[in-house]
Amino acid sequence: MTILPIDARAFRAATKSTYLNAASVALMPEHAQLAMTEWERDLAEYGTIHFDEKAEADIFSSLRASFAGLIGARAEDVAVASSATELIASLAWAIAPGAGKNVVTTDIVFPSTAYPWARVARHTGASLRFVEARNGVVNDDELVEAIDERTAAVSICHVEYSNGQRYDLARLGAAARRVGAFLLVDGSQSVGTIPIDLARTPIDALVTTSYKWLCGPFGVGLLSLAPEWSARLDPGLVGWRSHREIYDLRADRCIPFDDARRFEFSTMAYGCAIGLGRSIDLVSGTGVDQIFRQNVALGNRLADGLRALGVEIVSPLEAERRSPITSARFPGHSPEEVVRRLGAAGVVASRRRDLVRFSPHLYNTEADIDRALTVVRGFDT
Repeated sequence: MTILPIDARAFRAATKSTYLNAASVALMPEHAQLAMTEWERDLAEYGTIHFDEKAEADIFSSLRASFAGLIGARAEDVAVASSATELIASLAWAIAPGAGKNVVTTDIVFPSTAYPWARVARHTGASLRFVEARNGVVNDDELVEAIDERTAAVSICHVEYSNGQRYDLARLGAAARRVGAFLLVDGSQSVGTIPIDLARTPIDALVTTSYKWLCGPFGVGLLSLAPEWSARLDPGLVGWRSHREIYDLRADRCIPFDDARRFEFSTMAYGCAIGLGRSIDLVSGTGVDQIFRQNVALGNRLADGLRALGVEIVSPLEAERRSPITSARFPGHSPEEVVRRLGAAGVVASRRRDLVRFSPHLYNTEADIDRALTVVRGFDT
């Protein structure tokens, strides 16, 4: 298997452990961290001399362009906030399904993808429809069948955080459009490791966080909103940046952008946005297609090795549902014990629900997978 052409100096942190935990927090390239540090240092020393009103108004321009290029969108269709959760909450209030309407999701979805809709539903009288997983996996047919004429929105994760199950976005998009439902996709476990082309995929809103597969810092959320929805939605979260001329500081009016930027509303840790832009450029330059092939190959190598050791693999392994996440149960060992013993040997993984989750990324190699398997092999000796 070809190793991705990553400059070893970019991820020197990868030499400090066998790090298989990108689905929790990915390692960040050093040049991204340095870009944030340099921006913070300049702010500390010069205040608004350099970071003036124009610089603040334009602070997201580069990040919007980088993210749009990664996912096949337009820069004006991208909004930046402090977290994916903020953006989901703002969208949920903008859609605000009424009484008698439902929002379709799964019972293993990441909580932030469902909680905002539940809060809105308590206010409006709508309901949430949770498609139940069996043995930790959702039946794709049942998910599509749950979308009916009363469905106002579908809010799902492209990849389930617990088991790595990947959904067919084109199929879900077609099902949502048949009934006029809004499709919100949380791409926090896919963007940066699974190719997404919004020019060809019918998604109304794609939201993602910064610190997982995009290899960025904490503190940034990204939204790509389909143009046909931009002018129709009144964001649930608003603030001084909601007005298209942000330094025309009057409280008696708010004229929003006609595009996704209407979902930007507040001051944030701007340096994090700068660092994320550098990370996205590295991911784009490497090629998400290549990253996906390598990460899945590493995951399959791990799954094959674990099964040979009697470990139960829960993640779907079929090509159409596969993601780089490999989640497993270890007979005779609790997930807490497995994660602890792996960590003591320098192998970093996570416990999610009753599973141990492994998630290699672009800085990992076959040697990392073999090292993890060697540690597991020693559990019963």
